[in-house]
Amino acid sequence: MKTSLFQYFASYTAPYILSAFASGVMLTSGLALSSSAFAAESDHLITMQEADIRAFIDDVSIVTGKTFLVDPRVQGKVTISSEQSLSPAEVFSVFKDVMRVHGYTTTRTATGEYRITLLQGAAQDAPLVSGAGVNGQFATIIIKLQHVQSSEAAKVIKPLMHTQGRLTAAQGGKVLVVTDFPENLRKARAIVEAMDINGRIMENVKLENLSAMDAEAALKSIAGPQSNYKVVGVSATNSILLEGEASEIAQLKSMLAGMDASGQMQRGAVSVIPLRFVDGESIVEILVNLLPAYTREGQSEPKVAYETGSNTIIISASAETQADLESVIRRLDVRRPQVLVEAIIVEISDTAAKELGVQFALGGVNGNEVPFIGTNFSRQAPNLLALSGALAGDSLGLSSAATDGLETAAVNSLLGLNGTTLGFGGISNDTLFSVILNAVEADTDSNILSTPFVTTLDNVAASFLVGQEVPITSSEGLTAATANPFRTFSREEVGIKLDVLPQISEGDVIRLEIKQEVSSIAGVATSSASDFITNKRQIETTVLANDGEIIVLGGLIQDDESFETSKVPILGDAPVIGNLFRSRGKSRDRTNLMVFLRPKIIRNAEDARPLTQYRLNQIRDEDIRQSGRIGSKLDMIINARDGYKQDDLE
Repeated sequence: MKTSLFQYFASYTAPYILSAFASGVMLTSGLALSSSAFAAESDHLITMQEADIRAFIDDVSIVTGKTFLVDPRVQGKVTISSEQSLSPAEVFSVFKDVMRVHGYTTTRTATGEYRITLLQGAAQDAPLVSGAGVNGQFATIIIKLQHVQSSEAAKVIKPLMHTQGRLTAAQGGKVLVVTDFPENLRKARAIVEAMDINGRIMENVKLENLSAMDAEAALKSIAGPQSNYKVVGVSATNSILLEGEASEIAQLKSMLAGMDASGQMQRGAVSVIPLRFVDGESIVEILVNLLPAYTREGQSEPKVAYETGSNTIIISASAETQADLESVIRRLDVRRPQVLVEAIIVEISDTAAKELGVQFALGGVNGNEVPFIGTNFSRQAPNLLALSGALAGDSLGLSSAATDGLETAAVNSLLGLNGTTLGFGGISNDTLFSVILNAVEADTDSNILSTPFVTTLDNVAASFLVGQEVPITSSEGLTAATANPFRTFSREEVGIKLDVLPQISEGDVIRLEIKQEVSSIAGVATSSASDFITNKRQIETTVLANDGEIIVLGGLIQDDESFETSKVPILGDAPVIGNLFRSRGKSRDRTNLMVFLRPKIIRNAEDARPLTQYRLNQIRDEDIRQSGRIGSKLDMIINARDGYKQDDLE
C-alpha cells in the first residue's frame, strides 16, 4: 500500500510537508521513514510537477538520511515522473542525475556531507579517486602512461569529455590528470589502455667505413621536432644503437647503409679530421707518441699536425695508418662531463653584552670647603664630570664661553647613552651633588649565508673569487739622506674564494680537491695605525661525494665569554655599598660556522638546462622584486634582437 508524502509525514514534519505539497511534490513510501532500522529497505515513488528544487533537495535528504550543503545559486523547478518504487540508494542516484541535468553537481566533503553547487567551476573541488569515482559526481583521476606522450593521448580524450571537465597533460611527460563524471573517466582509461602500447624497437647497426660518432651527429642533426627516435654512437665497436618506432628505424637503417657504403672511397695521402670537444694540442702529443708503432720499412714516416684556428688534426700516412689514428682520435674526441660545485657557507653569530655602573660626584662651590669626591668610569656614558661642570658653570662665575663649552661637552656625552640611565643632581647650600645609574643589555644576531659555485670540466681545476684586494704595508723607510720617506704595499685578496679540482670516478662518485676561503676586514690594528686586521676562515681538503650529495667540509663552534670590572680600590670591595664604587660588564660571543659542499654532474645539455634555468629564475625574481617592474631586465637582454634600445632596459 502506498500513501502520499503529505499523508505519511503529517504527524512528524507538518511544516515541511505543507511546503512540499504546495510545490507539487508527491513522494510515497511503504514503510515509516522515521524508523532508521527500516529506511534502507523502504520503497519510494517520486512524482513532481514544477516543484521547487530546494524542496526536492529537502525531501531527498529525509529519504536518504544524507546532509546537503546547498549553494545559494542553486535555484529552479524540477519535474520527475516515476512509475516504479525506488530504494533510498536509487533515489539518491536519481537525485544526482537530476542535479546534473539542471547544471549542478554533488560533491562529497571530507567530513561526509554533500556539497551541491554549480557544475561550472566544480572541477577544482573534485576529489582525487583511484577508480572511476561515484556515479553522478565529479572526480579527479591520475593516469600514468608508459609509451605514449600525454599530449597525444589528450588530443583523443578531449572531445569526449563533459564541457565542464578538465584535462591536464604534462608537456613532454607521461601523466594525465582528468576531472569529469565517472562514465567519462572510464572512457579516458579505456582510450589510454588502447593507445599506450609499446611499438618501439631497438636495433644495433654495425658500421664498416663510417665513424660511429659522425653517423650519430648526422642522424641527430636531421631529427625534427616530431622525431621520437634515439641515437647512440658506440665508439668501441663502431656501431650505432637505434631506438624508436619500427617505421622510423627502417628509414634510419636505410640511411645509414647508404652513408656507410659511400665511405668506401679510397683515402688520399692526407686526412683532415676536425675535432668537436677536445683541444687538439693534447691529442697531437698522444699521436706523436704512437707514430713509431706505425712506421713501416720502405714507407714514408707518418706525420701529424694541428691547426689551431679550426681545431683540426692533419694526418699524413698510409690509408691503413690514417684509419687507425682516426679511430684513436674519435675515441678521445668525446664530450667530457662537467661538474657544478656549490659551496654552502653558513655563519650564525650571537653577541650579548651587559653593563651596570654607578657614578657620583660631590663637591663644594662658592667657597664651600666640602672636598670634591667622585667616580667616573670610561666604559660608561654619559660623562659625569662633564654634566657636573655644566651644573656648576653659573655658580663658579665662569665666562659665557666657558659655560657654553661645558654645556656642549655635557650634551655630547648624553649622545652616547645606551640602555637605561637614571640620575639626579643639583646645588644645595653651595654643595654640588650628582648621581647616575646606567644599565645596558645588548643583543646582536647575524646570519650569513653564501653559496659560491663554479662549473668546470671533469679533471680540470677551476677557481672562483668575489672580493677585494686590500693594501697591506710590507715595508717603510727613509732614503739615505733621511728624506723622502717611502712605504711599499702588498695586496691581499679578501672575500670568498673557491678552488676546486673534480674527478669523476665509477659509480658517479666525485673526488674533489677543495680549497675554500672566507675572509673579511675586521678594522685597523690600532687607532694610530693604518694597517688592517683581516678575518680569515680557510678549509683545504680532499673529499669524496656522490652526484648531488651534500657533505660537510668543516665547521667551527666558538663560545667566548668575558667579564670586566672597574672599581675604586678598597671601597669597591665593600659589601653592598661597594656597588656604588664599581662598574661591571659582561659580554658573550657565540659563533657557529659550517661549510657544506654539493657537486652535481652535468653530462649533456639536458642536465645543464634545468640548473641554468633555476639560476636564471633566481636572478629574474630578484630583479623584479627590487625594480618593481612587471618584466625583468634580464629577460630583455636575453631575448634582445639586433636594434634593441638601451631605453627599453631602463
